[in-house]
Amino acid sequence: NRFWKLCYKLEKTFDGREGPQKAAGEMKAKLDDFKKHLPLITALRTPGLRDRHWEQLSQEIQTDLRPDKSLTLTYLLEMKVDEHEGIVTQIAEVAAKEFSFERALEKMKTEWDGYAFECLAYRDSGTFVLKGVDEVTILLDDQIVKVQAMRGSPFVKPLEKQVLEWNSFLVTMQETLDEWLKCQKTWLYLEPIFSSPDIMRQMPTEGRRFSAVDKMWRTTMATAAEDSRVLAVMRQEKLLDNFIEANKLLDLVQKGLNDYLETKRSAFPRFYFLSNDELLDILAETKDPKRVVPHLPKCFEAITDVDFQSNLDITSMISGEKEKVELAEPVRPDSDANRGSVEKWLIDMERVMRSSLTKITYDAIRAYAKTKRTEFVIDWPGQVVLAVDCFDWTAMVEQAISEGGARALKGVEKKLQSDLDDIVMLVRGDLPAIARLTLGAMVVIDVHDRDIVTELIKEGISDINEFEWSAQLRYYEENDVIIVRQVNAAIDYGYEYIGNSPRLVITPLTDRCYRTLMGAMHLYLGGAPQGPAGTGKTETTKDLSKAVAKQCVVFNCSDGLDYLAMAKFFKGLASCGAWACFDEFNRIELEVLSVVAQQILAIQQGIKQKIKRFVFEGSEIALDPSCAIFITMNPGYAGRSELPDNLKALFRPCAMMIPNYAMIAEIVLYSFGYTDARNLARKVVYSLRLSSEQLSSQDHYDFGMRAVKSILTAAGQLKRVMPDEPEDLLCLRAINDVNLPKFVEADLPLFSGITSDLFLGMKVPEPDHSVLLGGIKQAADEMNIEATDTLMRKSIQLYDTVSVRHGLMVVGLTMSMKTACINVLSRGMTLADGFPTVKLTTMNPKSISYGQLYGMFDPSTREWVEGIGAYFVRYAANDQSDDKNWVIFDGPVDAIWIESMNTVLDDNKKLCLTSGEIIKLSNNMTMIFEPEDLSVASPATVSRCGMVFMEPQMLEWTSLVWSWMNNVPEHAERIKDPLNK
Repeated sequence: NRFWKLCYKLEKTFDGREGPQKAAGEMKAKLDDFKKHLPLITALRTPGLRDRHWEQLSQEIQTDLRPDKSLTLTYLLEMKVDEHEGIVTQIAEVAAKEFSFERALEKMKTEWDGYAFECLAYRDSGTFVLKGVDEVTILLDDQIVKVQAMRGSPFVKPLEKQVLEWNSFLVTMQETLDEWLKCQKTWLYLEPIFSSPDIMRQMPTEGRRFSAVDKMWRTTMATAAEDSRVLAVMRQEKLLDNFIEANKLLDLVQKGLNDYLETKRSAFPRFYFLSNDELLDILAETKDPKRVVPHLPKCFEAITDVDFQSNLDITSMISGEKEKVELAEPVRPDSDANRGSVEKWLIDMERVMRSSLTKITYDAIRAYAKTKRTEFVIDWPGQVVLAVDCFDWTAMVEQAISEGGARALKGVEKKLQSDLDDIVMLVRGDLPAIARLTLGAMVVIDVHDRDIVTELIKEGISDINEFEWSAQLRYYEENDVIIVRQVNAAIDYGYEYIGNSPRLVITPLTDRCYRTLMGAMHLYLGGAPQGPAGTGKTETTKDLSKAVAKQCVVFNCSDGLDYLAMAKFFKGLASCGAWACFDEFNRIELEVLSVVAQQILAIQQGIKQKIKRFVFEGSEIALDPSCAIFITMNPGYAGRSELPDNLKALFRPCAMMIPNYAMIAEIVLYSFGYTDARNLARKVVYSLRLSSEQLSSQDHYDFGMRAVKSILTAAGQLKRVMPDEPEDLLCLRAINDVNLPKFVEADLPLFSGITSDLFLGMKVPEPDHSVLLGGIKQAADEMNIEATDTLMRKSIQLYDTVSVRHGLMVVGLTMSMKTACINVLSRGMTLADGFPTVKLTTMNPKSISYGQLYGMFDPSTREWVEGIGAYFVRYAANDQSDDKNWVIFDGPVDAIWIESMNTVLDDNKKLCLTSGEIIKLSNNMTMIFEPEDLSVASPATVSRCGMVFMEPQMLEWTSLVWSWMNNVPEHAERIKDPLNK
């Protein structure tokens, strides 16, 4: 083309010069003549032409053509090949397409040269695991798609054998990789289990199968680690067959393991409330009973420790409050019958726990009449003291009603008031912590008992069968069994050890809820308290279980629960006769709720029919008729579904509303030893009521029951530390300490006005935080943070909030010193004398999915995958030191992930995972959330958390400048002078 264009141009250029113009014209004519043969030349020069194409071409044009030196254009023209130009071009095009496939196939094979598996040493096991196969998988998927496309082309026929071979290799490679990763996943789960000699001894068949897989795994991984190139590894002999066989064996091992766990759960039904991993941890410690002790709180609500003798006999149980209760007979984990079987001695532990409490209770009933009451309440376990107190009250009131009706009850009222005064005087004295807990609960019960008698006198009761009396929770002894009655419902006292725990203030709302729940059990139904946040739904259910000494498992439901997880719970409840309170029940998906309705119906029908054993979800289990299922619901919040009708019919609803704050505050303050409890309670309630009416409306404000409780907790702590200070001063300080941190700047003067009106002329002196402030100042200097007055004030407010709440939120926009405040306080506490060391664990909950945060079941294998947040919480909860553990969730709060923290943030202090695992927070743990705002958080979340509000204007620009100047290098020191000026 270039020559032709040149000749064309020269022909024009040489116009008028005949010789050169003629030469250019002749050259152009020759080129025009030659151009006709260019398609033929191009076609025959196609690089993909193979011998088969030349043979085909020779046959088509009936001329022998071979690509050698004799093949010239002259020869082709002589043989008149140009007349068959169409045939030549067609064959050349086919050859080109076939050649492109050939090159693509070759490129695919060479592409693998740069890929190798990353084999990572696995702990101290002496073997390896595959890591990061994403790139290999992407390339593999890409090549399989390309090869499939090739196979569909008509031009692939000559290469069909190679393409099929490569396709087969890629598919085998993909299957091998899938089986390999599946095997690795299961091997990683089972390896720590079968590395325990105890498990190997208890499961010999599964142990042998796992050992065979383990041997194959180690051999394969050792070979792969030596030469990790992908193609070299994948060409190992029988690799796919080995992994298929290994996975079959591992499936059998897992099935055997699940059957083994089910056997253990059937033997000791409380194991149903544990996840598989927790149960395996317990079963792996069969040789040393002492190593099972950390797991006891997962099986027994209040037993956190036991006393072992030198022969490993257990002689007493110890609660979380350090209350020790002697056992009526020793439990012998190391006896011939129990050795090596955890579940056997735990069954003994359960039996002896109940028999011991039965004996102690009857001994206490006999001792009560002979002992001075103020001595009795300190000498006996808290649970027994409360039970005997209720038993004696029932007998005393019934005797008075029978003998003289309302007139005789006046004498009872005086005695109750006198007894109450004696207990309150004890509370104000110097007492051990355990005795103080017992007396606090006793004041709550005694006040209620006195108020009931006052009400009975007012109603003029003359017969023990009248409703006003029969509607109360009453304790009787019938046939050597203590029975708790209310209206026409009766429940045997359960003798479950519940420790020395505080009791709920019993208001008319609490009484009504008790009646509804007791009536529901009498009718073989479940109970369903429902109402807004902070009305005491879960706590009332728990308190009723304490009143009748039953184990109550509280579980926070989430949309991740399926019918199999619920079935595991129900098996445990039905078999061991426990109660369960499913919090936020309507968060479970509607499809699951329909199946759950059938499961609950099966249990309730079994109880009605009074059968001892029944088939439930494919397993035959024992049925204890004292089991009960309760659900609580917050209606109308995000992520809630309406209960199906067949489920609603199985529960007796109870509407819960705002309780009587003043009454609750009065009784709690009374139990803390406050004399002027009634007035102070009214002031606490009014301060919150006026705040809710007069202050600005903010998403993070809450002035409900939990806010009242925080103030009461702070007031109780101050009373213990400063018993001689004026009570109204302590109360005002508690109100300020709890509320001031959460207020926006504009609301502070208004709140100050409210408190000054309620506590006329009273000024709270500045508390002495000099030691802590010194630590904070030192920490700020270490971190190169300017220790401004605002930062110091907010750090102290954060400290005050941490002191009364185990869950709190530091709320504020970016650049409002949230993180700086937390870090400075934690480091300051660590540095200050007399303060505990603080460990921080920080994560962003919104950077990962819900399943990655809390854990989830693998959709295909139903294997549990650990969650990051759950891991951090468990790690902190297992810390046995006296250090404080702050788990910080630094990121936005939404209505989904935070709702699963509900039982963490309320008094239950438990993180409930979908696997069934319940992680109990230790007393040294604090959950801190660091959101920008709470615009999408539900009232249930806001009410559960303490609040510290930070505003961007608190951070002055000069602070940033001074911090920056501290890092200015020496050679740039001169820039500081003008800035200082």
